[in-house]
Amino acid sequence: MSRLTRRTVTRPTRVAAALVAGLAAVTVLSGCGEQDRLGAAAVVDGHPISTDQLQSATRSFLEVVPGQDSANAQLRILERLILSRVIDKEAAKLGVHASPGEVARARNDLLPSVGGRRGLVQQLAGGQQPIIVAPGYIDRWFKDRVLYSKIAKRLAVNGDPTSQASANATVRAFVATGRSMDVEVSPRYGTWSPKLGLSPLVSGGLSKTAAEIAKG
Repeated sequence: MSRLTRRTVTRPTRVAAALVAGLAAVTVLSGCGEQDRLGAAAVVDGHPISTDQLQSATRSFLEVVPGQDSANAQLRILERLILSRVIDKEAAKLGVHASPGEVARARNDLLPSVGGRRGLVQQLAGGQQPIIVAPGYIDRWFKDRVLYSKIAKRLAVNGDPTSQASANATVRAFVATGRSMDVEVSPRYGTWSPKLGLSPLVSGGLSKTAAEIAKG
């Protein structure tokens, strides 16, 4: 079993699944013409995630992991970008931080053993429960891991962050934080469900195909 499988895929996959499933439902962008919503794939607490940003991230992911479903890749990348902002808010609420040095140490400890950034992206995408991370967001992925670990320790029940009770407490905290946030998603990319995460409005979704993305 590879180092990535032991240390990176199993626990973070469960973490991501729990958090994505638990976050509050969001509204859909209404197309009201507000400037900060024009061209946005989503808006989180007033801060847009642009369609260009999302499609650029998707293109870079598909270059590293060709053959993936492009619509699903877009959904999962957008889902992760939203989740990162929820993690940031929970971390701020608890007063925990991930310094650049801590993120660098976590990154440098793992990347050499998995073939660098490209290898990590490929191994995460190829896991039993795939994690879709664009190459340009690898540092953010490591930051999320550092923050999550600190949050879990802060919320640990009876001082044991690995217990089921602690895991449940951590998820409940993220649920509450997610519900406190104003998150709007463009109907092009679907809707957010408390149980299913980000889902397309119709079969196949309304997001661009790989060929459309490649055209820029």
